[in-house]
Order: sequence, then C-alpha cells, then structure tokens
Amino acid sequence: MTAPRSYKAICFDLDGTLLPMDIDEFMDAYFGSIYQYVAEHGLNAPQFMEGLKAGTKAMASHQDERTNAQAFWDEFFQHVDETAAPWQELLETYYETVFDGIGAEVKANPAVARSLQCLKEKGYPLVVATMPMFPLVAVQKRLGWAGVDPELFDRITHYENSRAIKPKPQYYGEVLAALGLSGDDVLMVGNNTLEDLSFMKLGADGYLITDWLLDPVSLDLATVKHSSMEDFERWVQELPACTDPANTIQAGVVDADARQETFDALGVTAHGDAHSQAQALAAADFANAHGEEQ
Repeated sequence: MTAPRSYKAICFDLDGTLLPMDIDEFMDAYFGSIYQYVAEHGLNAPQFMEGLKAGTKAMASHQDERTNAQAFWDEFFQHVDETAAPWQELLETYYETVFDGIGAEVKANPAVARSLQCLKEKGYPLVVATMPMFPLVAVQKRLGWAGVDPELFDRITHYENSRAIKPKPQYYGEVLAALGLSGDDVLMVGNNTLEDLSFMKLGADGYLITDWLLDPVSLDLATVKHSSMEDFERWVQELPACTDPANTIQAGVVDADARQETFDALGVTAHGDAHSQAQALAAADFANAHGEEQ
C-alpha cells in the first residue's frame, strides 16, 4: 500500500462504510416503515409515496441554488395535499421515534468507532459525506446504529445543508467549500466506486472499505487504497498526527459566494453536465425503485 498523503480533513460515507447495512435492505425497510406510519395516521399513504418519490427525484435533478430540502418539499406538494397534515412536523416525529426500529438489528462494527476516535485524537477534522437525501435527524440516528457519536463530526451532509447529491461534482465541491480546502487536502473513505470515489476527480484521495463494496463501474481495486474496516483501523493507527487541520468548517448551508469561488477554482460549473446529472438521477431512481410495491 502506498505511503499516506497528508490530510487536513477526512470524509466518510455512511451506509455500507461506517454503518454495516445492506443498502437494498435498508431502503426496503425504510419505505415499508414510513408507508405504514403515514397510513396509521389516517392519511393517503399511496399519495404520500408518490410525493416522496417525486421529491427524491427533484433532489437529484434540480440545478439551482435551492437546498435539497427545498427542492424536495416544493415537488412533494405538487403531489400531496399540503393541508392534509403538518407534514414536516409529522415526518420529524417519525424520524425521532419510529425510524430507529429499522436499525434495531444492526450490529455495529467496533472498528468504526475506534478508527474515528483515533483520528479525532490525532487532530483530524471529520466529515460525514453521505448522500444528502435525508434530514439531519435521520443521519444522526443512522450514526447511532453504527455506534458512533455524531458530535465527532465537524460537518454532516444532509438535505437541509446541501444543494446537490452524489456523485455530482457540485456535491463534493460544496463539501470542499464548507471545509475551506482543495481536493488535495482531503481523504474520502467510502464503499461505492462511483458515488464515493467521484470525489477523486476533484483531487481528493480515496479509500475503499470492501466489507459492503458496491462497484457499479467495475473498478480495478489495485488503483485505489482498499481494505476491510478492521484493516482500515490499523492503517489509521499508522497515520501521523494532523499538523494543519481545516479550521473554518461550516456545518450549515455554505455561503453562495464561497461555494462559487470553490467551483471556479475547481473548474466545476454550477449546473453540472449531462453525465453527472444522469448519474444522480440514477441514484434517485434506485432509491425510488424500493418504494414501488408499497
């Protein structure tokens, strides 16, 4: 394995990386759970699912300055009666109460928490760079299933603070803008050769966790650092301390001027290209496919 680069921050994917869970099983359980929750409240669950799927696709397709949350709700209410329920409050209660049931059988890998604690003690700023299609509370809950304290992280991407989704370069450009860094300063740790390693196109280093590997691009693994989570822990232990960490990290929505300045430096266009747009829509279609039978 090649000698490690010097990093000023380390980013982690969540599902299949920090959280040992099959994404297909998770999405199936999620859609079934939220459908039942809405139905139990006497609401039109099939109509709700139509709005949920349309909102998910809107998060992938919008090319403006709205956050993903704004894009979601704008489209959701094109399909669902806005006056039928206090929808945002209803879903917040779902995530605070019922959502945890999905993770009840998850067995956290203790190497995850140990690796993160080791990196934190060495001074590395940590970021959860997960697909930002859920509210913050849902991401925090999933971190809990992984046996991880959300307070370890300086930034967590979610649908309220993000304007794009993986694998768009706009998503990763926004992460860099929030960190105040260039791609060369960052390590991205994930399990998906497309959605996670797309960050490498902006200069980031990559590390694949292979326990729950997803390889839609048929990558030659010899071209990137990769291992099990247990071996990643050993690799982390050998990393030197972080001597020049990112120190102006934004946890919330990134300032539009800072975002554009970063995009200009990276050569990223605000609206992206047809290829990255198609990849993001494919990710949304994947998620939606798991709600078809509800």
